[in-house]
Amino acid sequence: MTKADAAKLVAIVVTAYPNYDKFRDEAAVTATVNLWATIFQADDGRIVALALNKHIATSKWPPSVAEIRELMLEIQHPELIPPEQAWLAVSDLLYTSGEYNYGDLYHQLPPLVARSVEAIGWGNLYEMHRSYCRGGKPGMDRVAFMDIYKPMYEREKQRAMTPQNLTAQIDAVAAALPDKGQHLLADREQDRRDKEEQYRRLEIGWRDQQRQALEAAVKERTQLELREWQENERKEAET
Repeated sequence: MTKADAAKLVAIVVTAYPNYDKFRDEAAVTATVNLWATIFQADDGRIVALALNKHIATSKWPPSVAEIRELMLEIQHPELIPPEQAWLAVSDLLYTSGEYNYGDLYHQLPPLVARSVEAIGWGNLYEMHRSYCRGGKPGMDRVAFMDIYKPMYEREKQRAMTPQNLTAQIDAVAAALPDKGQHLLADREQDRRDKEEQYRRLEIGWRDQQRQALEAAVKERTQLELREWQENERKEAET
């Protein structure tokens, strides 16, 4: 977004909130234009405008930069699901898939939601889900999910809200520092995914064997019945 775009958007804010005292100071308005031009420099002006218009339509007070970026997040990152909405999706999946969920979580849930369920373990989560039926405390499945998902969601949300150029600068500084274990975390996650893929292939192979055995049995039974029918037809023809 250019400085001219920033000036147009700030002018809209000034018009939308005429009773806001700060906007009566020309120096304050100029400072706001300069700030927005810097913060939104790498962003699409159309997205910033959409976020601003939504804020104006729903708030009685002028927006902060963080409020605009949060609304931009909703537009640009629909995969980042708010915690309560994420839990509803997981709860629905627990209800429909049951204890033995053979599906790929990453095809059933948004990525961050799926990663949180993975961290708990589907079997563990399902045990908590049905524990109230055996006298356990209800809602422990939701508590376990929220404890994992909320911090992950907030981290991803903050990173997505941070301007790209600022994120690049932060990453560059972090990359210059000694590695304090991030590569080990990545290695452990990759090891887990490799093991899951191994199990998945074994399961697919077992299912293929079962299917082939069933098809062979059906084919053999069909051929036997066909031969019996042909034999009966021959005997009837002879008589």
